[in-house]
Amino acid sequence: MSDFWDNEKLIGKLGKNSREEIIIKVVEKKGKKFVDIRVFWFDGNSDEYKPSQKGVAIPYESLDELKNLINSIEG
Repeated sequence: MSDFWDNEKLIGKLGKNSREEIIIKVVEKKGKKFVDIRVFWFDGNSDEYKPSQKGVAIPYESLDELKNLINSIEG
């Protein structure tokens, strides 16, 4: 996805299973910031993780609302 976004900053990674991981980034496109939460899959041919279509780019101005929703999850 580095070809799509103007800027990217990796925030972190979560393992999903042996072939996929969830990558969280702050990204920017045409001056607008997003939090991108996306599933990446392992490509054995290139020996690297590649982005899938499974994910969401949340507008940065909704970040506080997202944090509140996550904090409301009982665990």
